[in-house]
Amino acid sequence: MRNVISALVSAATILSGSAIANATDWRTRLARERGFEAVIWAMPAVSMITLRDAYFGIEGGYNTIYYLTKPPTALQEALTPNNQTPYVTVLLSTRQGPVVLDIPPASEQTAIFGSATDVWQVPVTDIGPAGQDKGKGGKYLFLPPGYKGETPEGFLPVQLELYDVFVALRLIPLGDTSFGEAGEYAKKISAYPLNQADNPPAGKYIDISGKHLPTLPTYDTDFFVKIDELIQKEPLLERDKVMGGMLSSFGIQKGTTFKPDPALKKALNEAAKDGYAYLEYMFETPGYSTEVYWPGTQWLAIRQPSEDGFVYDEGDTLLLDERGSLFHWATFLPRQLGKASAYVLSMRDAKGKLLSGKGVYKLRVPATVPARDFWSVIAYSKKTKAFIYNDIDRVGLSSYDKQSLKMNDDGSVDIYFGETAPKGLESNWIPTAGEDFFLIFRLYGPEDPFFDKSFKLPDVERLN
Repeated sequence: MRNVISALVSAATILSGSAIANATDWRTRLARERGFEAVIWAMPAVSMITLRDAYFGIEGGYNTIYYLTKPPTALQEALTPNNQTPYVTVLLSTRQGPVVLDIPPASEQTAIFGSATDVWQVPVTDIGPAGQDKGKGGKYLFLPPGYKGETPEGFLPVQLELYDVFVALRLIPLGDTSFGEAGEYAKKISAYPLNQADNPPAGKYIDISGKHLPTLPTYDTDFFVKIDELIQKEPLLERDKVMGGMLSSFGIQKGTTFKPDPALKKALNEAAKDGYAYLEYMFETPGYSTEVYWPGTQWLAIRQPSEDGFVYDEGDTLLLDERGSLFHWATFLPRQLGKASAYVLSMRDAKGKLLSGKGVYKLRVPATVPARDFWSVIAYSKKTKAFIYNDIDRVGLSSYDKQSLKMNDDGSVDIYFGETAPKGLESNWIPTAGEDFFLIFRLYGPEDPFFDKSFKLPDVERLN
């Protein structure tokens, strides 16, 4: 019996030692596997938190009006922006109570279009002609979660589920209005707490033209620092409580300090890189955030997940992959894509191969493009989804550039993409600086031939 007991004790000791030895292995394995899922889940929010931190890193803070008076360049590191209209960004917080965003009416020189979202990039209201103000201007009143107070007359109320609001506006130059003049219209916008509405404070306005603005998420342990910021600052929605439990298993929990040790940092860094790889797979694969627009071509349209628009949690399912895939490369989408602008993407040449920074490519834009206002094409870095840094600060070309472009006899125009310009066609060239890239072709004021698909862009051709 003594020998049997001794054997059992020895076995228990071995098993106990094995469990202790494997405890760290399980902890880091869970961190890597659950961390991978967290990257896909948190993609929309981390993008917004990174954007907010970048703006605050310049100066200013909540209620500051950040605007552009010059076309953005690669210094404004953002996910797939355009370079044809001035942007305005306003960041609001309702943690201390309701906040007012005062939007001026459109003028003969400038119109305002945009939307406000929460940290998950869920649109909470449109602003401008599609919004409550109908383009006539108005005082939007953002109300914090659970707000029980009265809403004063003369305001446009917006009830929130979460505290922070992210506002992105485009100032559309009308007539002969310059980019700079339209940008200066931002100084008619103001934001302040409701309790100061009777005597609004002077606004703070920052022109970010020419300033470095690093709003791009990084796929390393910093991604989890941003997730921790989300958990500390915002309520965890009912739909997300399972993920809250998963995050707590590697140290991200409301009210605690996130301090991963070296082993956890390594696991989370690997999880972030795995997450990026999967997001890239979904970006390259139609059916997640994109779908083929013209059958038989490489051109893709943004895939809307629901008849109700960009809604990812209707019914019994939260569409994690589809949502993560879209916000890996885009921001500030309205609930519904309207008719003010339309977009198609191309990341492959006519033979189906991904566009390479080492190649030279040509896109022939037909003489007639069904865009009432203008069209543009921009090359974005495949890696970052942002403008490509290059020596001439040219990120795209548009129909506004026709006077400087070399046109074909039939009125079409060939746009070239590559590391160096084709000889004699420098004006028609968008530099890729050796980076793998993709294109977004935009139509502003798209007309019926685009929607009924009687108009079709040819595929991008590789020339070498």
